[in-house]
This record gives sequence, structure tokens and C-alpha cells, in this order.
Amino acid sequence: MAVMNHTTIDSIYGTMDDFDQLIQGTKNNNMSVIMDFIPNHTGKESVWFQKSQRREGKYADYYIWAPCDPVNGTYINNWMSVKGGRAWTYDKIRKECYLHQLERDKPDLNLRNSDVRQELENILRFWLNKGVDGFHVQNVQHLYEDQDLRNETLIPGKTGNAYDDFDHTQTRNHPENAKLLQSWKHVLDTFIPKTCRERALVVTTGNDIDAAMKYLDAGVNIVRVNLMSGNGTSLAEHIETILNQLDDDAACKRIGWMYSDKDSSRLASKVGPENVKAFLTIQATVPGIPFNYYGNEIGMTDHPTHSGRWKYRTPMQWDRNGTGFSQNPPWLTQNPNHKTVNVESELSSKDNFTTLKVNRRLQELRRRESFQWGETKVFREGDLVMYTRKAKGFPGYLMAVNLGKDEVTIESLLAATGIPKEVKVVFHTHQTIQDTDISRSMENSYMLGPSQGVILEYP
Repeated sequence: MAVMNHTTIDSIYGTMDDFDQLIQGTKNNNMSVIMDFIPNHTGKESVWFQKSQRREGKYADYYIWAPCDPVNGTYINNWMSVKGGRAWTYDKIRKECYLHQLERDKPDLNLRNSDVRQELENILRFWLNKGVDGFHVQNVQHLYEDQDLRNETLIPGKTGNAYDDFDHTQTRNHPENAKLLQSWKHVLDTFIPKTCRERALVVTTGNDIDAAMKYLDAGVNIVRVNLMSGNGTSLAEHIETILNQLDDDAACKRIGWMYSDKDSSRLASKVGPENVKAFLTIQATVPGIPFNYYGNEIGMTDHPTHSGRWKYRTPMQWDRNGTGFSQNPPWLTQNPNHKTVNVESELSSKDNFTTLKVNRRLQELRRRESFQWGETKVFREGDLVMYTRKAKGFPGYLMAVNLGKDEVTIESLLAATGIPKEVKVVFHTHQTIQDTDISRSMENSYMLGPSQGVILEYP
């Protein structure tokens, strides 16, 4: 669904009055509302685009147009769409091609046009006046492209027929993106005196940690990064490398760690249901902000038969009846496993180690001082990932997570961590802690099974 009007509510979601009630309800419950902001493009049915097609006044330059001849296969450059095919589509009305880095029904706005930038600032102010607490900027990597529309560099050995065949130096994470984000942050900051609250500007860079750091330097509050995006041959090595890349503690605390979202498979489908609790342990205890895609906390999986992105957009599984939140029919067929994988079943189960119960205990642990501002040191041996969090004057914590398929002992890495030998077990993903006040001496062997995680407290 492409944006037709940035300041209205689509009737499928309700009315503006419904939105106003939502804002008031969240304020009454000390909650915040962060809206998606889509500045990269509009839909083809947008009034802006229709006027641009006809070259009407200032709207003529609202989008990126270029001469082309699709019959002869002649285009201004070799740019490809993220979604496949050429990034240029011929328009019969204007008799030119328009740029679309995403789907062809989502033409890219020309952000070098000052009128377009003013329109976008007006949209931000509209929703800020409505009481929203910030924005998540969608598709931030595609905001600007090379002004001269120069060719992308073909990767050696590639054919040039697919998006991934090119090094996207002209169309992805352009330096001007950061400047535009700074201007939007300034707009948000002008609202601080009205409520004495900072408004949040959030972006997503996915697997690009270098771009994340640039956007943080630009003043963005939070940059969402895939926690599994580090280099390596194993999941454990991926985690180790990305955490070690972030050697700036202040910046690291502004990273929003994600595993999945509306455009990628759910965590359980990526790593296997048996590994979900281990990965939730890491997400909850590394420095930064955990961004949970709904359903990961109960181990929801991709739908087995839905195609494309719909397979990981199925409704939240509240109970075995497929209702719980609303009695209305869901907009998309639920995953058949909702009868067993659901909030109600996991809360009522006699098993104290359902994914949801484990995740709730992790969120309680996150409140402790060392998880809020403690320093981090990372260690790895094979599939065993270990790291410490320690704030001066408060107890420290060692996290040990086995991402392999075999049982391991954690003693071999303990000497490198430098923590005391007397520790207290405060959390385990799979085993009951008989008495959290009883210390365990690390002189003895501590075994950690496959996909298990443990948290040890030390002075």
C-alpha cells in the first residue's frame, strides 16, 4: 500500500477521531506513539504525482524524471530497483521515465526540491501537533541519489541484471541523507519547549553498521540494526563481530537491536524455534535498545503457505481461538500453529520456561544498573558467546549463550573475562534456579546445553 496523502488516516484503519483517542489513551497510560514517516516516495495515485505527470506548476519537479526510450531499451543509467527490474518506468502522460528505487507504484520524491522538503516538514509538524512522540523514517537509505544520475559500479563477475549485481554508491546511504535527517531532528526539537519532552527520530539501516554510525553522528536518536548482521561463518561469530564493531559505548547505547520486522522473516523461522530464547537473551542484555517484532517473544513463525512478505505479517497470536484482541475477523489468515503458539497458552502453561515467560524475566533483569549503563566486554570460543556488563559501584553480569548444537563448558573463557570465581546464577533460559542466593563457584564445571543461555552475577 503506497502513500496517497501523508496527513490522513486510511479508512481501513479508522478515522482521525480514532487516532486522537489513541493518542489520548497512550498518554493516560504513560505510553508513547512513534509513527512511520515515509519521505522517500508517494503512491502513483497521489495528487502530487498526478500534477507532476502533467507538469503543473511547482509540482513538475516533485519527482525524479529523465528521458528514456523503453522500446529501444535506452535509459539514462543502469540503476536497478530493490524489488527487481529497472529503477525507471515510462509514463505515457509525461512521456518520460520516473525513478522508483522500490516498487514501480512508488515513485521517488525529488528531495533536492525545496518545495518538497517544505511539504515534508509540514507533515512532521502536523503529526507533532497531534501529539505523536516521534517518527521512524522509512527507507532512509534511499532518500537521496547521485544528482547527476551517474551509473552504478558493476561488481566484477556479475551480469548487471539484478540489484545485487551493483555497488550502490550512487543510490544508497548518500551523504546528503544525514543532512536531511539533521533538519528533521531540528523540527522535532522545536517542540521540546511545549511539553518538556524530546521527540524521537528513529531510522533503520539493517545490516549496514557504518551507515548507522553516520546517522547517529547526524543526531538521530536511535538507529535500528540487525543484531545478526556482523561478518562471520557462524551465528556466534556474527554476534561477536557486530558487538566489537561498536567500541563507542555512547553510540552503542543508541543502537536499536532487531532480528526481524515487517519486511523480513521472523526470528524463529531464521534461527529455529529451539534457538529463540537464546537470541532473546542476547537482545535483552547487550548495550542498546531491543526492538521486538511482535510475536518474536512467543516464538511465532512465518506462515507456511502465505507468499512474499505476507508470511511474516500474520496477526498476533493471542489465544488458541485466533481472537483475544478483537472479535472481528483478522485481515490476514493466521498461522495454523496459533492453536499452540499463543500468549494465553504460554502464560497459563505449568512450564515456567515458555518463550514468553523467559522473555518477561529478561525484561525485568534489564532494569538493573549494569544493563542500563555498564561497560561491555565480548568473548567467544566456537559457538559459545560470552560478554560482561558492569557499571561502577553496582554488581556486574556475565552472559554466556551457547549457539551451537553441542553441550559446552564455560570455564575455558572465564579466565579471559577477569570476573571473580564466586558468582550467583540469576537467570537461565531452560533450568530452574533453585536458590538465587546461593553462589556457584566457577572452580567447578558449568555445563551449558545447546541453545541455552545463563546470566551470572558477580561483585
